[in-house]
Amino acid sequence: MLDKEILDFIVCPKCKGDLKLEGEFLICQNCQSKYPIKDDIPILLEEEAQKINQNIKKEEV
Repeated sequence: MLDKEILDFIVCPKCKGDLKLEGEFLICQNCQSKYPIKDDIPILLEEEAQKINQNIKKEEV
C-alpha cells in the first residue's frame, strides 16, 4: 500500500496540483487527471494519465 505521507511530497506532473489517493489511483482535482499505482509505485508520467471523466463517458455510451 502506498504510504499516505508521500502525498506531502509529490504533485501532479501536469499542473503541479495536489494529489489525493483513491483506490489504485492518485487523483488531481485541479486538472481532472488520475495516475495509476502499480505494485505500490505511483506512475506519474503525463502519458499514463487518464482524464477522470474519460472512463465515465465510455461507460455511459
